[in-house]
This record gives sequence, structure tokens and C-alpha cells, in this order.
Amino acid sequence: MARFLTDTDYQAQIRNEIRSILLEGYTDSKLHSAENMAISRIKNYIGGFYDVDAIFTVANPIPDPDPRSAYIVEITIDIALYILYTSTAPDRIPEHRALRYNDALDWLKSIQGGAKADLPAITDDNGIPKSPIRIKSKYPYQNNKW
Repeated sequence: MARFLTDTDYQAQIRNEIRSILLEGYTDSKLHSAENMAISRIKNYIGGFYDVDAIFTVANPIPDPDPRSAYIVEITIDIALYILYTSTAPDRIPEHRALRYNDALDWLKSIQGGAKADLPAITDDNGIPKSPIRIKSKYPYQNNKW
């Protein structure tokens, strides 16, 4: 399966020495597992509002210019690194890493609250974006037209 994140994506946020410490005693499967957990967490937050299949679909190698959302890449890395820290040294998570994780979750919660993002919207079969507004009622639908 193609990975959404590449090894070069991590270079902007973490030094290679720290990355190797986090992955010490493990294969790359630990990193891939943390990435998959982060992607799953993001999908759960924004799945009802944006087309997560389009957001997380990648072509390998990634073409130039990069079609991925830079912010989604950034928060995916933030969440994945936080997951790696909690599994390796939960009592020694750097403060900036916890802050970045909390910022990512706050943004995801704001999306659920109705904030807009520059991401592909969910569309119907005709390609028309669906509205995130859903009207619900505890009462069954009644057609009172005579």
C-alpha cells in the first residue's frame, strides 16, 4: 500500500537523530503504524465534511508540484510523532510536541464545529458538493400535501 507520508516529509519537523531514537528497536512498521493511526484519527474528525479518500490518496512517486494539502501533511506528522512518543517515552514527551498535537486536534475539532478548510468536499454522484448541513429530527418525515 502506498504511504501518504514520505520519509522526506519528516525532515521539516524532526531531526533524523530523534527519529532514529523514536524508532529504536523497531522496524519501519512502527512508523507506518503510527502514520495509519494518525490518518485514521484525522479521517474520523473530518470524514463527514470532506472527501477523505481524495485527501489521502497518493500517487507514488509523488508528482511535482505536490498535490497533497501541506497542512494535512503537517498535522498527520504531528499526530504520528505524538503517537510514537507516547509509545516510546510517555513521561518524556517534549512540550512543543504536545502543543503541536493539541493544536492539530483543536483544528480538527473546529472543522467539526463548522470551520472551513481548503480541502476537497464530499460530492454526490453528479459531482455537486454536498452540504455539510444535516437536518435531523426525532420525528418521522410526514408529507402533509393533499
